Amino acid sequence: MSHHHVTASLEGVRQRGGSQQLLLERAGINPALVQRGGRVHTDQVARLFKSVQEQLDDEFMGFTAQPCRVGLFATMCELVAGLRSLGELLERACDFYNLVNPSIAMQLERRGQQAALAFTMAEPERDPDHFMREFWLVIWHRFPSWMIGAPIPLLETHFAFAAPAHRDELAIMFPGKLRFNRSANRLLFDAEQLQRPLLRSQQELNDYLRHAPADVMTIPGRETTVERRLERLIHSEHRSSGRLPGLQQVAAAFGMSAQTLHRRLREEGSSYQKVKDNYRREYALAQLHKHNLSVEQLSQQLGFAEPRSFTRAFKGWTGLSPRRYLRARSGAAATVSGRRQTDRG
Repeated sequence: MSHHHVTASLEGVRQRGGSQQLLLERAGINPALVQRGGRVHTDQVARLFKSVQEQLDDEFMGFTAQPCRVGLFATMCELVAGLRSLGELLERACDFYNLVNPSIAMQLERRGQQAALAFTMAEPERDPDHFMREFWLVIWHRFPSWMIGAPIPLLETHFAFAAPAHRDELAIMFPGKLRFNRSANRLLFDAEQLQRPLLRSQQELNDYLRHAPADVMTIPGRETTVERRLERLIHSEHRSSGRLPGLQQVAAAFGMSAQTLHRRLREEGSSYQKVKDNYRREYALAQLHKHNLSVEQLSQQLGFAEPRSFTRAFKGWTGLSPRRYLRARSGAAATVSGRRQTDRG
């Protein structure tokens, strides 16, 4: 994702006097990369968003006067789990959020052969960079699409603000026509979609919530890209053999030349090295957090020539050494735990 959404997501924290840099570090994002305007991997952004929500105990991430307590999205999911159709899901979701929090007013609109999920913010001035409005549109396109097992084809997406500098990014996030300066934020689609059945089981929904918001942010249709296939192959090969596949091995597995693989990835805005580095980073962060592996062990498992090379790469990914990253994560866990104990008291 673009650096805009990373910095904009922290505005609610800034307004409350929190440390933006600390949250970036806890999410494994190098603040220097954001300052340079670099792109950030979706997994890192998902961790950042979750950290902001947990620190503020607010799924609206500080962009509304009344917070939306952490856990309300999961509660809403439980309420829609037994419904039959997309239309029923959207109606129930609108009723739920309109009841529990007046900060965002949602409505399912029907206009002849078109339908729209619309919402407005009670105080849009609290969202100066439009982050919350864009994020809410993303959630309510991705989650219902996942529930019916296919991307909902968007006819238009309406934004209740002027076209921003990152308009090209919005074109990636929302396929279809983009309309600005509208009376409400809307996702417009064919009304026939409302009859689509909900396909997900309770177990699938539980798994989805466990990974949220990472799965919520995934662009529909991405599972078939060469980049995504490469991610799956690297994960599978490393898990089964303990080694990361080389470029030639990947190309052979995909039935194409190394040159063709390079070209296909470049067309998707990616590369073999970028995907491999993303995997190395996510694996290292997970192992440090869950199993407290040593730098030497991680260096060997991820194919680095020596521990110093791994430490240098890790610092480039996160802005921190492995040891400092662990301290930052420990501080985050203690902060959230302490706040929850205070709430119970």
